[in-house]
Amino acid sequence: MGLRIIYGKPGSGKSKYCFQEIANQIPKEKKIYMITPEQFSFTAETKLMKTIQNHAVINAEVVTLSRMAYRVLNEVGGSSKTHLTKQGKAMLIYSILNQYKKELKFLGKSEENIDLCMNAITEFKKHGILIEDLKKEMGKIEDTYLKTKLKDIILIYEKFQEQIEGKYIEEADLLTILAEHIEETDLIQNAILYFDEFAGFTKQEYTVIEKFIKLAKQVNITICTNDLNTNTNPDIDIYYSNKTTIAKIWNLVNENNFLFEEPVHLNEQYRFKSEELQHLSENINNHKSTKYEKNVENIELFLAQNPYSEIENIAKKITNLVKNENRRYKDIAIITKNIDEYASLVRAIFSKYKIPVFIDEKRDVNQNIIIQYMLALLEVMNKNFSTESVFNYLKLGFLEIELDEIFELENYCNKWGIKQNKWKKEFVYEMEKEEKKQKIERYNQLRKQIVEPILELKEKMNQNKTVENITKCIYGHLQEQKIEEKITQKIRRTRRKWHDRFSKRICSQL
Repeated sequence: MGLRIIYGKPGSGKSKYCFQEIANQIPKEKKIYMITPEQFSFTAETKLMKTIQNHAVINAEVVTLSRMAYRVLNEVGGSSKTHLTKQGKAMLIYSILNQYKKELKFLGKSEENIDLCMNAITEFKKHGILIEDLKKEMGKIEDTYLKTKLKDIILIYEKFQEQIEGKYIEEADLLTILAEHIEETDLIQNAILYFDEFAGFTKQEYTVIEKFIKLAKQVNITICTNDLNTNTNPDIDIYYSNKTTIAKIWNLVNENNFLFEEPVHLNEQYRFKSEELQHLSENINNHKSTKYEKNVENIELFLAQNPYSEIENIAKKITNLVKNENRRYKDIAIITKNIDEYASLVRAIFSKYKIPVFIDEKRDVNQNIIIQYMLALLEVMNKNFSTESVFNYLKLGFLEIELDEIFELENYCNKWGIKQNKWKKEFVYEMEKEEKKQKIERYNQLRKQIVEPILELKEKMNQNKTVENITKCIYGHLQEQKIEEKITQKIRRTRRKWHDRFSKRICSQL
């Protein structure tokens, strides 16, 4: 029932230390949890299995706080309530904005305001800000504009809470539920816990940590810092925010009279493979400059006139590495903090230099080819085979119809005004007198190939218009049309194309 801090600079092996301790404790302890943020859970699971050098383990696992909250819900009851997704939350807020539009003076039912309200409510809950707290603050505000905005937010927050009360479980409430009910379970009783990869904690998370220290055998928290001195200047200490976290943890421990165990200081940095990077890491924020006495071989600066010349220089460097130093494209990484600014430039310039590139960026779900196919399919049904919807559907390339034939068919349909219900009847129109009968027959074959699967799907969906049935029908249609197999073929063709281009380039250089 104590807390221990494991700290060190970046690359000092804090995570590795935790995994190694877990591996050593597995034979002795009944329950060990490595707790990470959502985005690090898979990597942590992989590292854990590699460290313990075993194919399976029962008493140690990697979990997230939200996953623990769901386990608590399953034990104490409440898992039967509907879980409110992000989309459901947006719909609910839209309904509130619409229902109370007369009372709302500042916020209307626009997409931007829905996002604003969602983010505001989530932040309020993460930091333990209640409706009553906002009302108190509103009474102190003199600025009319700010007061009006806050009044609108309070109304939406209040109505949102009223509508989900007892009916839904909202994601932002999961940690509050975890803190309130963890004592009713034996989930972490006498367990050893490790918090790793957290940059800091919200008020909700501090409340959870407090309960965990009270119930668990030991709680370990890794902190990226050079020391535990919390009286530092934020202008000169790059670890200031992490030291603020340490101060809050100390206050939590002192207020509850918990045991504060001897901290573990890891003072060696293993991440940096070159002496230059090691020196830079240690001295980049020092006010007093410390010169690197040896020749600098592993760090290079390039003064670019603009982003274009910057990326072009990188492309030349990569080409040289692959051509003259026997490096592979997949072993080269480019790191930037403003990926949105550079992504389009990288695509254009790397294409010019024939460099394959993967850009790790967030993409709209509509960019996914399967999503595009399903949306196009639903649009055809919704618009009753309008010309535009049908050919948007065809041009996605899943019906095994040549592009030239699609264009010919599109010209034919535009000429004779074939749309909507006319797609469900035989084509009898001839483009010209000399138009061959075989051509019209081919157009009719294409018409059946396009229309019949969609009409069959629509009939199945109309039999039971529930979300479950419609989802099953669409999934069944994807299987019948062998969409997965067709996507695999597209991937193979693209790979062959890149391979052929690369082979030609190598041959030309030889």
